Amino acid sequence: MSPPPSPPTAPAAIEPRQEGLDLLRALAILPVLLFHAPGSVTHDLPEGLRHAFTFGWMGVDLFFVLSGYLIGRQVFTARQEAPAGALLREFWVKRWTRTLPLYFVVLGTYALLKPHVFQAPFVGGGWHYALFLQNYTPLFDFVQSWSLCVEEHFYLVLPVLAFGLGGRRWPAAVWLVPGALSLVGRVLVSRALPENLTVLEVVPLLQWPTHLHLDGMALGVFLARTAPHWRQWPARWKAASAALGVGVLAVTLALCGPTLLGHARVWVFTGLSVGFALLVVGLEAMRLPRWARKAVYTVAVTSYGTYLWHGLVVRFFDRMNFSLGFWVLDLVFFLAVTVGVAWGTYLAVEKPGLKLRGWWLEPSGRPAPARAP
Repeated sequence: MSPPPSPPTAPAAIEPRQEGLDLLRALAILPVLLFHAPGSVTHDLPEGLRHAFTFGWMGVDLFFVLSGYLIGRQVFTARQEAPAGALLREFWVKRWTRTLPLYFVVLGTYALLKPHVFQAPFVGGGWHYALFLQNYTPLFDFVQSWSLCVEEHFYLVLPVLAFGLGGRRWPAAVWLVPGALSLVGRVLVSRALPENLTVLEVVPLLQWPTHLHLDGMALGVFLARTAPHWRQWPARWKAASAALGVGVLAVTLALCGPTLLGHARVWVFTGLSVGFALLVVGLEAMRLPRWARKAVYTVAVTSYGTYLWHGLVVRFFDRMNFSLGFWVLDLVFFLAVTVGVAWGTYLAVEKPGLKLRGWWLEPSGRPAPARAP
């Protein structure tokens, strides 16, 4: 999962930060952290909370919708008169200077620590991690990186379709086709799977492959394509959209449960993507209370680093059998350490990457003027 970019800004005015999207980023990363919480937390959880934590994997699907939406907005608001080659270069420089530096720092950390921390080396030497192909292979290290593969493949294909093949002029419904193809693909793959597979065996076959998990990205791009219309809706329509989204999510999770067995493994990602897309429509323009803005912003801006680092933090907690004696304290400390590490690498790695992006994209070779966050 990689962080959605900031919305494009017009030269004459800077668009205020969209606090509703910050809230959705925070709501996406926190369930993932709860799902992967250390053993000191999960062992002592009350039964109801333990069951709730098992649904945390769905935060990745919210990230997919957000990425599709915000990357799509970058594509559809790009300069119409610019040549395709220049637009492709600008898009890929923006994306790769944002995602690759920290990814390879974390990947290198896994490689350096594996003799001391991990029992399983990178299968096949790890070359597939460098090419973002690990979501088609067995994963023993850096397992959460499967979703980054989906994102990076999306970054490769979307601008080619939009800039190279004129996709910005296509009807909005065309951008839903990848999601429909993923749904059909899951139906076909699911029918061919043996009945006695466990959840751990099903997940790499139905959840990880890019071509089987494009529902959220497709709906996000569809939202970006139609944004000039629904962003003008009155507040009560947007509130109704958010309420409907919550309803769709509740029905999806109630019917599928926390696992990917039975019929749920075919349609669950579609249901989640529809629900999250409705939430984006309903919450994008919301304003947060002043007291909540800083905390939500911190979690949102570090969400990429938090996602990349949390597996290592969990490993260290478990290896050290660390506990403060009460699961609430252990959970709070785990969240604080993970976000703290992510904030440190945001300052040390991600922000310099953004400066490099400005240097590459400026015609004069000088960094672009700083903009409001």
